[in-house]
Amino acid sequence: METLDVVVEQPHLATLAKTPKVALAELIWNAIDADATAIALEVEFGALGGIEKLTVADDGTGIAPDDRKQTFGALGHSWKRLTQQSPGGRALHGAKGEGRWAALGVGNSVRWTSISDSTADGRVRFSITANSAELKQFRVSELSPAPDASTGVTVEIANLTSRGASYVQSDAVIEDLLPTFALQIEQYGLQLSWRGHQLSVEALKKDQIDIPLLVEGVDGAITVTVIEWKSAMRRHLYLCDASGNSLHDMKPSIHAPGYNFTAYIKWSGFADDVDMLALEDGAPEPVKSVIEASRDALRQHFAAKDDERSARLIRQWRDEDSYPFREPPKNRVEEAARGIFDIVAVAAAPIVEKTDFAARKLSLELLKNAVETSPSSVRHILEEVLNLTAEEADELSDLIKKTSLGALLRVGSQVVGRLEFLTGLEEIINDSVLKKLVTERRQLHRILAEETWVFREEYALTADDTTLRTALKAHTGLLGRHDLAPGDLDLPVMDADGRIVVVDMMLSRVIEQSRNHREHIVIELKRPSISIGQEQLAQIENYAQTVAADTRFAAIDTVWEFWIVGDKIDDRIKHKFGQGNLPDDVYQDFEQEGHHITIRAVTWARIIQDARHRMTFVKDALGYDPSSEASIDYLRQRHGKVLPSVLMPAADMTAPTASENTQAADARQEQGTFMTVSG
Repeated sequence: METLDVVVEQPHLATLAKTPKVALAELIWNAIDADATAIALEVEFGALGGIEKLTVADDGTGIAPDDRKQTFGALGHSWKRLTQQSPGGRALHGAKGEGRWAALGVGNSVRWTSISDSTADGRVRFSITANSAELKQFRVSELSPAPDASTGVTVEIANLTSRGASYVQSDAVIEDLLPTFALQIEQYGLQLSWRGHQLSVEALKKDQIDIPLLVEGVDGAITVTVIEWKSAMRRHLYLCDASGNSLHDMKPSIHAPGYNFTAYIKWSGFADDVDMLALEDGAPEPVKSVIEASRDALRQHFAAKDDERSARLIRQWRDEDSYPFREPPKNRVEEAARGIFDIVAVAAAPIVEKTDFAARKLSLELLKNAVETSPSSVRHILEEVLNLTAEEADELSDLIKKTSLGALLRVGSQVVGRLEFLTGLEEIINDSVLKKLVTERRQLHRILAEETWVFREEYALTADDTTLRTALKAHTGLLGRHDLAPGDLDLPVMDADGRIVVVDMMLSRVIEQSRNHREHIVIELKRPSISIGQEQLAQIENYAQTVAADTRFAAIDTVWEFWIVGDKIDDRIKHKFGQGNLPDDVYQDFEQEGHHITIRAVTWARIIQDARHRMTFVKDALGYDPSSEASIDYLRQRHGKVLPSVLMPAADMTAPTASENTQAADARQEQGTFMTVSG
């Protein structure tokens, strides 16, 4: 093993250790430049659930063994400086020789193992190691024969940084890798996989188009490639060289409601001014003009798609006879009214299109009436469209007179959304695979933060993801403690073991009838696959005692409820509930330190059942029973950013398996999600 010292200052080398996102991309670009056709990224977990190692393996040509010492022993030395193409004819992405330090942005220890062909020794294997504590040193092993092995490089990153570990456990990896390398996946037939699942552009792509650009005073061909995705995806605008290799990633900064897209500007001039690209809108000419022209092209593209979509919808409504205008406009006033109607109707299309023909026809007639006339004239339309009885038409017509049409539509949409949410949540809770994929903090917590009505109708979210100390400071009034001094509010709330109690959500309501009366509910969420046992029961009891023991929470007539929510209650502790005259879900009900405290264990099934019972009347009145497909679609639209990948369209190509997620479960799994509901 030989040690190579890089002749350059340590502070400069430290700047080359990239963010985890950039580091993974650099490793993949190195593999692509080595003509790899398959690149696999894997994560290994230890017995305690922590990440032990991240591996990036490719089947490229490997690191040139005859040049290995010079390559790793000198900053700026790279075989890519001497050519513009790889041996396989690919346009090269990098040429500065700095990428070898990028991996240290993920972990503190990196090992490259290369199998490649040597001029003198044939096919050989060797390794190179680096450590963040010694950025100037690389250790290179001797060559060993590997005549039967396939060429390629395996990069092993160990001792991950907290930032690196957090990133590789997140859904952001797929959201970053797929758009970054979409063009290479298609152009080279690249097989790029993340944790055993191949990233498929074709499966998730809705549409793709190349837009040629001519920019005055700019030499070279410019093409804007737009990929539109089937599901929610963060928008990116990549500045690329002429071959589509990404050199800089920025926000598109255009308005295109309803479109999930990634855009790639391909121009040889970006490679000439690569150091200027980070300035984006502040970059010198002609870079700035190319970016501005590309944005204009994107605006025009999506405006044209909007016009096309509008025309298609209106044509569809005409064909099925749900479009409320049957004659051409007679004058400019009618033409203007119809134009306004078309804009409103197309904007409402995502909701209107979910309904059947009769309901769709009614919705469009109501919109037309709202545009053209007063609500008092809607009665005859109701009779004509749905064949309502005179009494039913009078009731709805009177209702529209008492409130706005917009308010009725909003309420109807909200009710339908809630019914769909309950069915969708039930799908997640009851499905044997999905219940293992959903994590508390990243997914279940974030979804329920938007749907707090499911617990109790009268509570609203007032704080999210904060310590109990911060929640106390922000909500002193709600807690009835106006007498607290500022210094009192700066002290952390600790449990008996000295750990800070974390509140993920605070939901509050002040009861107006009694100024001194406060009610608070603390909810500990467990993922749907976790049952409530003795350990979980002890945990929520600890929370209760922590609050009761903190004198800052003392107030007149204060009631606390502590819920622990899980898949089911362990048979071995069921006898502890409902003792005496207590309800069957209550574990303890007692007075302590001036507080009335109730501790409950509630199953997900019970929460859904109670919420659905509250919705029974409106569900029956609407005559709407949401299907599983409609419910999952609601979750995708409202909570797509935090859903497990398997619930997104075509996500089977990218979603981790249940076994992997079980193995890679959040380290806080047994801690659950702690949210406070106050009433």
